[in-house]
Parts: sequence; C-alpha cells; structure tokens
Amino acid sequence: MEKVSIDPREYVVFDVETNGLKSKKDDLLSISFYKPDDKKEYSKFLPLELNRKIVTTHINGITDKDLIGATALSQDEFDYIVDEFELEKRTILIYAGGNFDKVFLSEYMKRHQIFGFDKLRFYNFKRNIISSKYSHGNITKDNLCSIFNIEGVKQVHNSLNDCKLEWKLFERMGGYYYLVTEGNGGDNVFRLNEDYIIPASLLSSHPNLSRILSERPYIECQSNVIKSFEIDAKGIEKFPTNFTGMTIEHLINSMLEVDKQNSLPFLEENKRKLDFIGKIDNGILALPMVFNLDGTVTALRKKDKEMEERLNSTTKKLKEQIGPLVDYIQNDIFNKERILSQELVVDSKNNILALCDLSTEKAILEIKTNPTDSLAYKEQFFYEAKGRDIYHLKMEWVKNRDTNLLKKVIFHISYVDAHIGTPGSSNWVEGKREEKRLQKIGEIQKYLSSSDLTLVSFTNISSPIKLQCKNCEHEWTVRYSTLMKKIPDCPKCKVHRSREKNPFISEQDRKKLRADNYYEKILRKSNHTIVAINYTGSKDDVDAICVNCGYKWTTRADHLVDRCWCPKCKKEKTSASI
Repeated sequence: MEKVSIDPREYVVFDVETNGLKSKKDDLLSISFYKPDDKKEYSKFLPLELNRKIVTTHINGITDKDLIGATALSQDEFDYIVDEFELEKRTILIYAGGNFDKVFLSEYMKRHQIFGFDKLRFYNFKRNIISSKYSHGNITKDNLCSIFNIEGVKQVHNSLNDCKLEWKLFERMGGYYYLVTEGNGGDNVFRLNEDYIIPASLLSSHPNLSRILSERPYIECQSNVIKSFEIDAKGIEKFPTNFTGMTIEHLINSMLEVDKQNSLPFLEENKRKLDFIGKIDNGILALPMVFNLDGTVTALRKKDKEMEERLNSTTKKLKEQIGPLVDYIQNDIFNKERILSQELVVDSKNNILALCDLSTEKAILEIKTNPTDSLAYKEQFFYEAKGRDIYHLKMEWVKNRDTNLLKKVIFHISYVDAHIGTPGSSNWVEGKREEKRLQKIGEIQKYLSSSDLTLVSFTNISSPIKLQCKNCEHEWTVRYSTLMKKIPDCPKCKVHRSREKNPFISEQDRKKLRADNYYEKILRKSNHTIVAINYTGSKDDVDAICVNCGYKWTTRADHLVDRCWCPKCKKEKTSASI
C-alpha cells in the first residue's frame, strides 16, 4: 500500500467552474491553476459558447457581469500556462468524480483546436478515498475539508479558492489511502494501513480498493442454476435492501437452526487497526431491532412498531412457503451436517477476510436478495470457500406488468466455480485487462454478425484490428474508431465489383478470390519461398511447392499457414546443424 508523494514541487493544482455537468453540451466558465511550492496563481473567465445563459450561479457565483469582456482560451495563452506552471513536467492535481475537470478541459481544447492536452499528466486524488459505489454523494471535497479541519470552505465555489483547498486537503491526507464505511447516521472515514485485513465483501462494493490491492490474484468465475423455487408473493412486501436482506437471511437461519459464530471480537480488533479521521453525515439512521429465534424481529423503539408489523407479516408469509427451499439447503447442499452462520475465514497471504452466510466443512452458501449474477461476488465467494463447494442463493422479484404489484418470488440456487485465473491473467491487473479485452471482442463480433466480415484478431482499441472477408477470405486491418463508425467493405471484393457490370460476386469468383488471397498469404508468410496451389478451403488439402529446392507435398491448408516452411529444407538444415 505505497503512499503517494505530496512534494509540492511535483504538482500543479487545477480546478474549473462549469455551466452544467456535460462536457460536450455545457460551457466551461472558468479555469484556475495553482503552484503549491511558489504560490503562483492563474485564473481566467471564459465566454458562453454552447449555452444561452448561466444556470449555475448559485454554485459558483459566476454572473453575466463576470463574463463581460471574457475571451476564449487561445493556443498562445495555453502555451504560456504550460511554461509558467511547468504543466508538462509536473502532475496536474484534481479532485473530481469521473475526472470531471480533466474531461471538461479536454473537450474545450478540442473545440478550440488547442494542441498539447496529450502531453499533460493528471492525478485525481479522489482515488485515495475508497468509498462504496452505493455512497450517498456526500464524500465531497468540502466535507473532507471539514473532518480534516481545513478552513476556507465557501458555500459558493470559486475555482482558484478550490485549487488552494484541494492542495491543503491533499497535503493533510499525507499520501495515504482512506476507507469510508457506512455507519448509523454517517459515513466513517478511516486511514488505511497494511495491518488492516480487508473484508472480501468490500472488493465488489468499494471499486477504488482495486487500485491499491492490484497484486492480489485475479479470480475467474462461472456459475449455473441447479435448482429454483417459486412462491406466490401475495402478502409479501419487498423492503429496501438492508431490511429485506437481514430479515430473509435471519428467517432461513432460524429454520435451519444454524450455529451462529461470534466473529465480532476479531472484527472489532481488526477495525481498531485503522485510524479514525471523522464522520460525514449521510442522513441514514438505523432501525434498532432484536432478531428472535422464530425468525421474527422486535423493534426497540415505539415509533418503529409499524415497520416491525410489516416485516413480521412478510416473514410469516415467506415461512409458510419456503419449507422446500430450506429442506433442499439442509439435505442436498449441506447433507444434514451442522451448519455454521457467519464463519470467519482469513486469507493471510493476501490479507483478506470473509464471513460466510452459511457453511460446513465441505460447502458454503451465500444468500443475496437480489438477482445479480454470481460474477459480481466472485472474489467474496473465492475467499469464503477456501477450496470448498460454492453455492449462491439469489432472488428474483417478479411484478405484474399491468398492476406493477409483486406477483411472485423465485429463489435460484447456483453452483459456482470461482478460482485463480489462468497463468496469463493470474495477476488482478492483467486479468482485469484481459477481461475487458474479451468483453470488447464479444461486442465487435456481435457488431459484425450480420455482415460478411469476421474478426481475426483484437489487442486493444488503440491497436489495428484484423478482419477477414467471408466471401474471399482476404484479411486486412482497420482502426477501431473507423470500424465502429461503419462496417467497411472488403477491399478486394469492392475492387472486383467495380470492374464488373454485375455488382454481385458469383460462387466461382468467390472461390477464385479465396484461392488468390491464400496464395498471397502463403507467399508473404514464407518470405516468398513457398507456392500454394489447388486451394479450395481452409480445412481441405492444398498442394505446396518449395521455390528453393523444388520439393512438393500435400497438407491441410490451415496447417500450412501455421507451419509455413518446407519440411525437406528444415530437415536438411537440422541435420547440418547436428
């Protein structure tokens, strides 16, 4: 967990004020740069170009009066900023969701044909704040400044003042990473350290964790549904996720008579390893309840009694119908063995812990009240299982299309295979890159499915993509951006059609084009030492002739492509070397 440098000589802070959130549709109203080592400042208002009026005055205080006489940023002005603030030598520091400031500057420079953006290097230190993807939008720069006791926060924003605040915040954070967890009434902010054991559940809920745990193994996952149970939803209510999840899991536990493990002392000790920084209000208050042995709940506050009745009413209806599901879990998954709840599993090598919803010595079952695919929880499953069989219980809530009322609930149980990735993707970073590449290949193949083209090879969107024509088997490369604008015509077929009055290619002409293309491919791959004749198809035999020694042989066409050499010349060369 390597710290980020906070040396002021390495950075320039950058901030913007805009007329909205969309960089291609909303105006950039002002830009500011700040050098923290020598306190040099630069600010500039920019005129409206895309919008008719300013609509964000309540946020940034910018009015029409401020923009009187404002001129667009020019290439000369940008070059001046680059020189004065050493933008090409330093890292440009921002704090923004989705690289907001960087994206707005990029789009502005494109519109005004200002060159030099590609030479800039940005660092968004919001990456150092590891919050949940379900957070409530309260992990703002202003709120962080408050818990770090940084003064100067203003209700109406100003890009230059924000630059200075951002530097103070970045400096006060000390280059560390910070974990944000949801608490009662507020989100708790802790400074992370290497002694803290990371809960596996956070790997899916807190995306920025992957940036600092990149050396962990990449997990591959496949799953298939092995059993489904459907119940009538009459009288059943779907509550917010936390209520539904806790009550249904508690009901299943009570019906299974599980042996609940007390992992709380270990978890509390682990939490104490973190340095508490402060709490940011989130407006969410917990509903204190007691979980009863019969699967029901009891609210501790009088004002929550109505919710207690609704939860218990749903629990009663569920209990009347999920007997077969519970029997299946007891008998078919756990073989009537003693079932643990909340078993703690620690992976010391990767410094990750996991809590199992249900487990025995041979299997684990994770309960999720949403229909999300197992892939989303693959790391949690892997670390919980520790080599055991993995089962995933998920729920599908089906509504009536006409009334929008809950119609039925389907419980799906999947068998999951979660394992460390293949050698080419065993590292998380490499594996994630390969996962994205395969996803992009699937998208391109689907895009080309209705055309006469097939995808031969794809590395990434920045590298040439190789295509092949189904008609003549000609191969050529195109750029990703070009391909996605419009599916191209085959260059060979297009030339052939332009020479003929009939725009359609006959089957005989297709065979000739394929043979010509194969002939050229073999010549090219063999460095003009092998000639291929009588080609009819990639899986058929083809005759080959060595130009150097005159040897002739017959082999399958696709095999000759893979082993494009003369067997006689190779044998003589091997004998001579021995």
